[in-house]
Amino acid sequence: MDINDISTQLLYTTVPIYAKKNDGSLSSGTGFMFSVREDDTTSIPLLITNYHVLENSVAGFVELHIGENGLPTDKSTRIQFDNSIIGSNKLGDLDLVAVPMAATLMDLQNKNISIFFRSVDQKMIPTNEQCKNFSAIENITFIGYPSGLYDERNKISIIRQGITATPIWNNFRGEKAFLIDAGVFPGSSGSPVFIYNQGTYPDKNGIILGNRLLFVGIISQTMLRDNTTGKSFLNLGKVINSSAMYYELDKFIRNLKAEQ
Repeated sequence: MDINDISTQLLYTTVPIYAKKNDGSLSSGTGFMFSVREDDTTSIPLLITNYHVLENSVAGFVELHIGENGLPTDKSTRIQFDNSIIGSNKLGDLDLVAVPMAATLMDLQNKNISIFFRSVDQKMIPTNEQCKNFSAIENITFIGYPSGLYDERNKISIIRQGITATPIWNNFRGEKAFLIDAGVFPGSSGSPVFIYNQGTYPDKNGIILGNRLLFVGIISQTMLRDNTTGKSFLNLGKVINSSAMYYELDKFIRNLKAEQ
């Protein structure tokens, strides 16, 4: 394993989330680590997932990778949570929750438990100018735990790919979201969505040599079709735009600091 490979590092941005609801039902979802970079040495670590993944939960856990000597292992540790995890952590009207992780990571460090993860940060969010230059059809990559599935032996998530089904620069049905054409299933909720190109990628002026990695959004919903025999998957997913997430996250961080 080459841990310096970008695609390998993306595997370690996500964690599985399992929750027990107040009606006794069980659900699973995906969370990812996001760091708000304040300067070159300081950042605020957060766990981002969909609000509906944690809504009405009474208990659950997230599973974090354990590292040794700066590398990931096939071991993990479970962090339990209760219904206080939501608290005031919802990001505005978006179907998103941001859970501060600094205290949890510090507690694990004090117990000599080394956690291995990689973070998404605000520098990976495309600028308005970059969004305007996106093609209507872009290849996308997302990472998570569809139907709670992952590689339990090696403790890593599942990589999926697809294309944009509606342009990233359009607000689908007036929402700060777009659709992707990909295999999106329950459990994929909360998965980070990237544009990741290796070697070359298209531009309005032609083909660009090089790599491109941009964080464009978070999966929030799989699109279903109702028919006489029940609901069926349309192979479409709704993605909350990353710039909309960060707009609310910036306000969240400012309120968090004001309370300290």
